[in-house]
Amino acid sequence: MEKKSTWKLMVLPVSLFLLAFGLYAGYTMWEKRSHHEARDESNLKNGGQTVALFQENSEHENYSTVGGFIREFHTKYNDTLGWGRIDTVEWEEQREIASEIISVLATVETDNTALQADFDTISNYSRTIEDGIKDKKILLQLHRYFHDLDIEFNSYNDTKDYFNVTKYKDPEKG
Repeated sequence: MEKKSTWKLMVLPVSLFLLAFGLYAGYTMWEKRSHHEARDESNLKNGGQTVALFQENSEHENYSTVGGFIREFHTKYNDTLGWGRIDTVEWEEQREIASEIISVLATVETDNTALQADFDTISNYSRTIEDGIKDKKILLQLHRYFHDLDIEFNSYNDTKDYFNVTKYKDPEKG
């Protein structure tokens, strides 16, 4: 008879623990999804007006938004140049990255003159690398442009580094 009483006493705390754990896990997943969705919608700034879009019928299936393109290339540069990898550059890989940047930016439309100036600078730096010039300073600048644009355009705040190289500034930050 005592075993039944002990079992009944354990059901409530175990149930409460499972409920609390489930709520915590659900909330955590909801928060991550909300943050990710906010970043995916990051091409909508200036009070909901579009800052930059891909031209209609452009074929860049890897990037659903201009913000996604910026985020992807920031990640590519982190993976290929960050954490000391700039000392062992794979130049052919960098030429391919530069070619893709040029190709994608040729399909971006924006009326924001500061953002367009940044994209023009990125395109010019990318052409230099695509042409076979092996200049680590240019790669460093490209990485910094994508890093700062990821912060400004996509509200990426998972870093304390900021190089202040972009002309474009997030109008929501003031």
